[in-house]
Amino acid sequence: MENAAMNVTCPSCGAALRFDGREQKLTCASCGTEFAPEAMREADEAIRQSRRESESNWNIGGNRAWSEAEREQLNGYSCPSCGATIVADGTTAATECVYCGNSSILPARLQGDFRPDAILPFVKTKEDAKAAYRQLISGKRLLPKLFSREGRIEKITGVYVPFWMFDCQADADIAYRATRSHAHTEGDYIVTETDHYLVRRGGDVQFAGVPVDGSTKFADDLMDSIEPFDHAKEVAFSAAYLPGYQAERYDVNAEAAKPRADERIRQSVIDGFTGTVTGYSSVSMESASVRIGSGRVRNVMIPVWMLNTRWKDKTYTFAMNGQTGRIVGNLPVDGGLALKWGLGVFGGAFVVLTAAAFALIAMGVM
Repeated sequence: MENAAMNVTCPSCGAALRFDGREQKLTCASCGTEFAPEAMREADEAIRQSRRESESNWNIGGNRAWSEAEREQLNGYSCPSCGATIVADGTTAATECVYCGNSSILPARLQGDFRPDAILPFVKTKEDAKAAYRQLISGKRLLPKLFSREGRIEKITGVYVPFWMFDCQADADIAYRATRSHAHTEGDYIVTETDHYLVRRGGDVQFAGVPVDGSTKFADDLMDSIEPFDHAKEVAFSAAYLPGYQAERYDVNAEAAKPRADERIRQSVIDGFTGTVTGYSSVSMESASVRIGSGRVRNVMIPVWMLNTRWKDKTYTFAMNGQTGRIVGNLPVDGGLALKWGLGVFGGAFVVLTAAAFALIAMGVM
């Protein structure tokens, strides 16, 4: 059954285990025993690399079933406190038991095509997320004063968000129109001469791990803003990293994510080559041909802390990179303070300009 919860429990005392991001170990709060995730990961089935081609030559992974060892491990996990059944929506793969609070895994939600290729473990803790939020709102001049006192964190959740990682090679041929101007004096005239150039750039670019959010539950712009992640720290997927966190499976498949990946790759290529066209007075792109070659796609679980703050009947959502601690989100603005600040800036500029005008008059310039 997809909604049959299986809890990761301590072999020593039966209490629930949680993954500690700082220690990078499974820990038991009851007896203090620690376990290395590698102990479980060694039993994982080797990830099959067979891929199928998409229309853009992406090789998208096929079925990846649980190994017998994984099934035995997961079947050994239960909720010793209450044995309750967890009710969750169709994309939730790990959550907490609403009755006893133990971490619960729904292994059937991560079978077959939904089984991740890799996971990037949490490093930052819930306390780190709270501290990052406090740092974010401190010193904001236009933030309503009451928000800092009344806008307390309503909910904070550590979530493994499904991402598609695209690896590929792209080659480009880009043309620019550029000008270079210089001026000189001829008698009473200032003559400006402008030279026009056709500048070409081209070459091959390798991409590894271009991320695209695979869940509609999380805003794309919010997920994009907490990048980058260090994908060198990825490990083969194991359920050992899930206890203590919520986990989602993708509801945007690789085919649907491909256009976003293509656009990110294309724009990165253009931006990279455009940055090399320097030393000109003006530069404008005339044409760009970016060809994305064959590549592979991986399903990777990414650690994200989601924070919700409610103030004046409005919810403000923040996201923090569970690896680096980068936090982003929208904050409310005090309209009165914004007006005063704007008038202050305008008034200051007016005083400076007025003083400059009087100085010029005194000098006989005006």
